[in-house]
Amino acid sequence: MRVLVMASPVPTHLLPLLPIAWAARAAGHDVLVAGQPDLVEAARGGGLSIAVVGHEQREIEERRQRRALGQADPGGDGGARREPPWKSLADRWRARVEDVLPDLLRIAERWRPDVVLADPLEYASLIVGAVRGIPVVHHRWGVDSFTSRDFDRIQEALAGICQAHGLPGLPTPDLVLDPCPPSLQHPDAAPARPVRFVPSNGVGLRPDWAPKPAGTRRICVSLGLRTLALEGPAVIAAALRGLGSLPGVQTVATVPAEHRAGLGELPASVRLVDPTPLDLFLDGCDAVVHHGGSGTGLAAIARGLPQLVLPQTPWTAEHAERVTALGIGLSLPTDEQQRDPHAVAHAAARLLDDPSFRTATAHLRTEIAAMPTPADVVTTLAALVG
Repeated sequence: MRVLVMASPVPTHLLPLLPIAWAARAAGHDVLVAGQPDLVEAARGGGLSIAVVGHEQREIEERRQRRALGQADPGGDGGARREPPWKSLADRWRARVEDVLPDLLRIAERWRPDVVLADPLEYASLIVGAVRGIPVVHHRWGVDSFTSRDFDRIQEALAGICQAHGLPGLPTPDLVLDPCPPSLQHPDAAPARPVRFVPSNGVGLRPDWAPKPAGTRRICVSLGLRTLALEGPAVIAAALRGLGSLPGVQTVATVPAEHRAGLGELPASVRLVDPTPLDLFLDGCDAVVHHGGSGTGLAAIARGLPQLVLPQTPWTAEHAERVTALGIGLSLPTDEQQRDPHAVAHAAARLLDDPSFRTATAHLRTEIAAMPTPADVVTTLAALVG
């Protein structure tokens, strides 16, 4: 079986697909990534070959420029406090599909894949699958009702491209895989086949500071590279000052060197580290503070850790809402709350001191462990092809 992996041009969109790709290769199948230049480093870091299609997107730089001009941000900034900018997103979807589709169709014709595995925003995959007669499997990242509830918006945006390729409309995927524990998933998400979450956030060396010092509690802070690049240092600086005020608590924050200048003076209990795969040190943590990214959120659950979410987009706000609804963590959704060190410290102290959060998370951790493995899913893909 030949598996063609596609992902929209954000490296963190490719990472959740890696466990299925690894399992396919371990079972003796061929795997090839087809993606824009933005994904080359992530594919190589995951040990996969990649065929480059389209042009580099430089998403963060583009969004910065749009914001500077006062234009709507296609990434939907603003946490739970605004609707996604659907018109801007539709323009962006069309431009991107038009950029990559010719190359993807040529690769599909020449490499002759048996199945396409893609992230849920890689809409070109659905057109390639329909034109070339290849089943398409979409792999969610985590909590996600948007790609179910708003698929009609996507079909409308891409109707012209589909007609140009002889299709009556944008088809739905043949199968949707979901690594989100079923009880955590949004009720509006369409049914999907569960697959066990496996951390796939890069490779690295386990740091010598990973073991937690005796007599202390440790909080991991990871707001993601895109959050830091787009929102600046204000949110993470406030969080670190607040967490640094908690007695007997050590804070470890992943912050690239280029984003540290604006943090100001931090408490002695705060350790800044370069971006590091979280699974290398989460076993020495007691809680996680993050921006609502699915990878970080599911990694925390897989380790049995409660989480405090500081959402930055409507999509990450959805993760935050489900976290609070299930009692596995807390959320500070507004700018005022996120930039208040006392609010962050109070919420984090609740996570550390109230055992109900860890108990609720333990139930979800058990749910993850019972889900089918990526190896099981590869068998399903083979049956779909057959």
